[in-house]
Amino acid sequence: MIRQSFLMVVLGFLALVPLSGCNAVTVGNTCESRTDCLPGQDCYPTPGGFCTRGCTEPGRTQDCPSGTICTFFGKNQVCSPICESNGDCRVNYVCVEAGGTTALKACRPE
Repeated sequence: MIRQSFLMVVLGFLALVPLSGCNAVTVGNTCESRTDCLPGQDCYPTPGGFCTRGCTEPGRTQDCPSGTICTFFGKNQVCSPICESNGDCRVNYVCVEAGGTTALKACRPE
């Protein structure tokens, strides 16, 4: 009886594990080339590489995956993770205003 209960708990946990990554933000992951990023993303040449894709309106989320926002990287407009402080960003990246009319912030290279 105890063995069967334990097995049910383990199977229930394993069924939920794949769901935990469904909303994971992959924009901003490190990369060396495009093949290190998800389909539709490019490896942007910043410190450590930066998986991202282009977007059209800084400060807007409509062109970007969930949890990311359109911002400027130099002259380019790309999707970047939304942040509240520098601690939310990778090393060598800072949390700054995304641009446009939003109060949201995005991680950008220092």
